[in-house]
Amino acid sequence: MKDKSLYLPGLNGLRAIAALSVVISHTDFLPGITDFGLDRIFSFAISMGAFGVTLFFVISGFLITYLLIQEVGKQQDVSIKKFYIRRILRIWPLYYFFLIVSFGVYFLLGQANEMMVPGMWFYVFFSANIPFIFKSGQIFILIHYWSIGVEEQFYLFWPWIVHFVRKKLLTAAVLLFVSLFLIKLVLWVLFGPDYYGYRILNVTRFDCMMVGAIGAILYFKNNDKFLILFSSKIMQAFSWILFILVSTEVIHIPLPIAQEVISVAVLSIIIGQVTVKKRIINLENKMCDFIGKISYGIYVIHPLILLLLSKLYYPLNIQSGVKYVLVFSTSLTVVIAVAWLSYTYFEKPFLKLKSKYAVIQTSDSMILSSKLTNLE
Repeated sequence: MKDKSLYLPGLNGLRAIAALSVVISHTDFLPGITDFGLDRIFSFAISMGAFGVTLFFVISGFLITYLLIQEVGKQQDVSIKKFYIRRILRIWPLYYFFLIVSFGVYFLLGQANEMMVPGMWFYVFFSANIPFIFKSGQIFILIHYWSIGVEEQFYLFWPWIVHFVRKKLLTAAVLLFVSLFLIKLVLWVLFGPDYYGYRILNVTRFDCMMVGAIGAILYFKNNDKFLILFSSKIMQAFSWILFILVSTEVIHIPLPIAQEVISVAVLSIIIGQVTVKKRIINLENKMCDFIGKISYGIYVIHPLILLLLSKLYYPLNIQSGVKYVLVFSTSLTVVIAVAWLSYTYFEKPFLKLKSKYAVIQTSDSMILSSKLTNLE
C-alpha cells in the first residue's frame, strides 16, 4: 500500500464545476427566488443543478472515505470525535450564519411569515431534505439546504461503519450501494417516481456517495484493474462527454438509474484528476483552485444573492438579450465575490481551528493541515 499525500489534485476544480453549475441553473430557475422578469433560457436548468449536486456527493463520498481509511492506516483506528469536530467547524458556522441572515432579509422584505413555518425546524437540525422530499413546509431561500442535510446524515453513520468494519470495508460499501440501489429500483418499478419511498432514496442519494466511497477504497488500495479502467483516457473522455450531455439534457438516461450512472462517470473523472499523469482535462489551476476553495460559500450564499438581484433587475425595462447577459454575469460575479469575503473573513478562523484536528500530525503538520482544510 503506497503512502499518499493528503492533497488530492483536481478536486477543487471539480468542486468549482459543481458549484458554478448550481448557481447558473438557479439563476435561470429557482422557484420563489429567481424572478428577473425573463423567460427561462436553459431548458435543462433543473438537470444541470441536480447533476451538479450529484458531483458534490460523489466527491464527498470519495474524499471523506479516503481520509478516514488513511487515518485507519496511520493510527489503526478512526478518531470519531475529531472527525465530527472537523465537520462541525467546516459546515456549521456558515450554515447557521446564513440561516440567521436569511431570516433578517425576509423580515426586512416583509416576508418573514415564510420563515415562520413548522418546517423551519428541519432546516435548523440539518433535515431540510425532509420538506424537500414531501414538498411541504419548504423555505425557498433555504431550499438548497436539502443537500447539506443529506451530507450531514451520511456523516452520522459512515464513519462508524469505517470504524467498526475496517478490513471488510469494501464489501460493506458494495453491499450498501447494491442494497440502496436495488431497493430504489424496485420501488420505482412497483410504485413509480412519485412514491415517497422512492423519493426518499432518490433525494438522499447515499448510493451515489457510496460510489465515491468504493472508488476511494480501491484507489487507496492501489487496485490495478480499477485504476487501469477508470483512469484510462478513453474512460475519462466518455465520462466527461456523458456528464455534459446528460446535464444539458442532450441525451436522457432512464430516471431510476440516471444519478448512479452519472456517479460512476464522475468517479472516473475524479480518478483521472488525482492520478495526474493520465488526465485529459487539467483542473489543477489557480482559477479552479480559487473557486473550489470557496465553493461551500458559493453554494450556501447564492440564493440570497439571486433574490436580492432579482429585486434589482425585475423592474428594469431593457432589451431581453442585454438583460440576460447582465443577470448571469452579475450573478456569478457577485456570488463569487461574496463567497470569497465569507471564506476570507468568516470561515477561515474556523478552518484554522479545524486544522488542529487534522488526520495526521507530523513535523509537516501545518502544511498537511492547510491542504486538508482546503479539501475536506
